[in-house]
Amino acid sequence: MKPTILSSRIAYEGFFQVKEDTLRQNNITRAHASLILPADAAVILAKTKDDLYILNYEYRHPTGQFLLGCPGGLFEPNEDPLEAAKRELLEETGYTSNKFHLMGSAYPCPGICNQKIYYFLALNATYQQPPTLDPGEIIETQFKTHNELISCIQTAPNIDAILCTALLYQELFTQKRT
Repeated sequence: MKPTILSSRIAYEGFFQVKEDTLRQNNITRAHASLILPADAAVILAKTKDDLYILNYEYRHPTGQFLLGCPGGLFEPNEDPLEAAKRELLEETGYTSNKFHLMGSAYPCPGICNQKIYYFLALNATYQQPPTLDPGEIIETQFKTHNELISCIQTAPNIDAILCTALLYQELFTQKRT
């Protein structure tokens, strides 16, 4: 049985909101804070015609590190997930593809956040233009073979977990198609 929400307030409002709810369940009352993001997001596991992954090596300030991950970002208002994926791939890497496949969607941090991520596979991606990064984005595009990427995940501590989820979705997507 779901807990009852006794009260709710916005504790912080900016690019995102922090909402604090007072919950009651089984005669126990507790506070729960949630991060409310302005939109869902698209993540793209992109590959070139030469079967190289197109990846972001991006500075992520909360970690104080550059992390290896997938291109992606928040939806614009009323934007379709596929259109968001196409836009984010082009903006962050300068690459486009005419073969996008929705592999799945998931909530990456459901204990603290409402955001849902849509995972796309983009095949035969080709370079179109220099990236057009948002202010504050610090991204270097990197290319890796499948084996190089797996080696990075096994040995490097600076991996975005969303990349690992995208690879799992790719494996499941590939199995379903064979």
